[in-house]
Order: sequence, then structure tokens, then C-alpha cells
Amino acid sequence: MEINPEEIYKNFINKKIDRSTLIDQLISVIENSIDIPQRITSVHILSNLNAKDQKIYKLIENLAISDSNKYVRLTALKYLGDNFIDYALEPMKWAFHHEKALRCLLVIVYTLGNINTQPSRDFLISILTSIDVPAFKRHIEKILESEHINDYQNHELSNIIKDFLIVNELETKYGHIEFKIKNARVCELDLSDISAHVFGWNALNKFPYFITELESLAFLYLKFNRLTNLANNIGKLVNLKTIDLSYNKIKSLPNSIGSLKSLKTLNLRYNQLESLPSSIKRLQNLEKLDLRSNNLLSLPSDLNKLKKLELLDVHGNRLKGARINLLSLNSLNYLELGLNNLDELPHWVKNVKDLKRLGLGGNRIKKLPKWIGSFHSLQELNLYDNEILILPDSIGKLQNLVRLTLWNNQLKALPRSFSLLSKLQVLNLSWNKFVKLPEWIGNLKSLEILTLWGNKLEELPESIAQLKSLKKLDLNFNKIQVVPEFLRQLEKEGLIIYK
Repeated sequence: MEINPEEIYKNFINKKIDRSTLIDQLISVIENSIDIPQRITSVHILSNLNAKDQKIYKLIENLAISDSNKYVRLTALKYLGDNFIDYALEPMKWAFHHEKALRCLLVIVYTLGNINTQPSRDFLISILTSIDVPAFKRHIEKILESEHINDYQNHELSNIIKDFLIVNELETKYGHIEFKIKNARVCELDLSDISAHVFGWNALNKFPYFITELESLAFLYLKFNRLTNLANNIGKLVNLKTIDLSYNKIKSLPNSIGSLKSLKTLNLRYNQLESLPSSIKRLQNLEKLDLRSNNLLSLPSDLNKLKKLELLDVHGNRLKGARINLLSLNSLNYLELGLNNLDELPHWVKNVKDLKRLGLGGNRIKKLPKWIGSFHSLQELNLYDNEILILPDSIGKLQNLVRLTLWNNQLKALPRSFSLLSKLQVLNLSWNKFVKLPEWIGNLKSLEILTLWGNKLEELPESIAQLKSLKKLDLNFNKIQVVPEFLRQLEKEGLIIYK
């Protein structure tokens, strides 16, 4: 029966064996065991022991260049880079020419970049000159053909090679992919809808771990795939500005997402998230957070620390009864709360003073609070698919309102203050219970589109003729038998009437 490496090390800690015996027994496991995890653990223990004699070097070198298992090779390559950097050049060169596994190749190139010698530099340059992928080649030639090459340290040259290896792996696995390069580094990568051009068994259902090695990546698109989670080390992408993960099957986010210090746009719409990690509060540059159509019951209490947040979309979640702290979010101008089973406008919305767009469609709201009129900057208000019976007079204070959708409610009349909405351009009152419109409707001088589909209107006020900006008027499914003459005249002047 084999003694496992943990037991061997435990015997050493308990002083049952000395260091020399410990090392010999670990070497025996590495050389003779068929248990891969135990062999790898033995190498890790040797590394932690800082074992650096020539015997160990030869063993690790042999594992790195010739072991049949890629994970053993990977562990050995890391050992060489960490403990034998002064002797690592030749085995790394040999391994680079013979290794096929990307994980191993990335460690090899990383180690070569850490060897700060001319021979290592020459080898890195020889790799660069052999790259014939046009997108990379143009940038590499620009570097090599000028004195700029002297500005590049060895580790910077190795980073270019790492980026190439990663793109090459992706194209080998998924066919043609879209990417952009800046200064010979990958800055944008689009892996959206991979299943559209590969067989199902090769669809993108796991986050490619090696993407986190693209240190200059600023834009990452992974929408329309089958991802269920992200790499735990996603936080390594510190230059990432935009990540689009929409239309996947992601159920949770790793805490490391809070380390994406450059992130401005996080798109997670149409996933299966039930909660967000508290670390999201550290995304101090985040401007757009799209969480539409998930399974969220609440949001982190310290969401208000995202001081630069401009857009928050939580449409289609389960936030009824949730309290969301939006206090101090002075940059927030777009808030979407539709389809959350709300029966009233949550009081905490009042804290956001500078909203320009507010979405409340698809809820069960029966009335609006008087303080709805406090949103003096509001330009778009969506209240469709609710149960609203009456609008408060304060709605007339929304003097910057441009678009108002109220279709599919229970409205029979509009308050007189409505006539003060001098900037209103689009008004949708479809599928309500209007029998008539007020004469003052003609005061809405900026109105361009008036949609009245599905009401009980029998006639229209002549004041509509005063709406000189009106371009479209939808009267479908009402009780108007004959189009009045004043509308016929407007039709001749270019008004489009649906009837």
C-alpha cells in the first residue's frame, strides 16, 4: 500500500523521519506512483521545502520536459520557474518547441519573460518573428523593425506571445473569432454565440480560464453562450472596461469580480442570478449595471457606493419588498424596475433626484405617489402594464418629460396639470378606458406621436388640430365611426393616422 505524500509530510512534522528521508520518499512517490494527484502533491511539498539541490533539479527538469501527464508537467514547469530560474532557460526552450498544452505553454513563456538575460531575449524575439497571423504580425513587425524593441522588457515580449497563444487556442477550438489588437496586445475579444458556428459538444459552457491571462483586455463579449459561472480569478483583468455576459446561464459571480477596478459596463441580463457578491461595491468606476431578467430577490445594501453608476436595470427580477439603497447615487439617471411584481412605487426611489429615465412597466401599481413630480429631470417614464386608475396632479411638474407610456392601465381621464407637459413628444394611452379626451390636449405643443389604440373613444376634441408637431395618430380599436374633417385636413398636411 502506497504512503500518500500528506502522511509522509506528517511524519516529518512529527519528527518521525528527517528531511532527507522525507525528500527521498516524496521522490519515490513522484517516480513510481500511478496516482496523478499524489505525484503533483509531492512536487508541491518539495517546492514548499525549497528543495534546490542538483538531484531535485534533474528530477523536476525531467518531469517538465517528458512526463506524460500535462498537469505533472505544469507543476514541474512552475517549480523550475520558482526555484531554478537561473537554470531554467534551456529546459524552457526545449519544452516550448515540444509542448502542446496551453497551460504549460503559458507558464513556459511567462518564465522566459522572467529570465532577464540576452539569450532569453533572443529566444523570445525568435518566437515573435515566427508568428505569421496577420493581425499580430503587423504589430510585431512594427516593433521589431524600429528601435522600439529596446523599450520592451523581456516580460513585455513574453506577454505578446502569451496573447498570441491564447488567440491561437481559441481559434483552434472555436474557429474564426473576432478580436482587436493595440500595441501588439489583445484589447478586445468577442466570443459571443459560439454555438452558432461550432458543434454542440464544443459550445462555450465553461469560462475559458486562460482569458484571464489577457492582461490588456479592455472589452470582453461572451453573450449568447451556455456559461454557468465565471473563472474565480476573473479579477486579474484589471484593465477590463466592458464585459457582456448577457444571455447565459450564470447562477453566481465570484468575489473577485470586485477587483475589476477599470470596469465601466457590466451586462448580465438574461441569466439565472439569485444574488450578487458584496464585493461588487468595489467597482468604483462602474457606470452601467444591467441585471435584467434574472432571479434576484434583493441587491447588496451597499450598492450606493457605486458613485459613478448611471444606469441600473433590474427589470424582470423578484424585487417586491426589497429595499435598495440608492442614496448618494448622484450620477444615476436611468432606473429600470419593470416586471418586479411591485404594487407601489418604492419609497427609496425618491432618493434619486436626477433620474432621466424611469421604468415601472409590467408591475401591479394602482396609483403613483405625489412625489413622482419631484423628478424634475425626468425625460422618459414607462408605466405600461399596470393597474393605474388615476394620475396625481403632481405629474404636471415633470416639465422635462419627453416620452410617457401608459398603455394597458385603467385610466379614464387625465389631470388638468397634464397640459403643462410642454416638452412631451410621445404619449401612449393605448388599452385604457378613455371615452373622451380633454379639450386642453391641444396644449401639448411638442407632441409628435399620440397612440390611443384600444380605448372607447367616440369622438376627438378639435383642439387636436392645434398639435402642429403631431406626426402620427393611432386610433385603432376605438368607436370613432367617421374621421372628423379637421383630422382629414391634418392628414393632407402629412399627419399619419392609423384607424
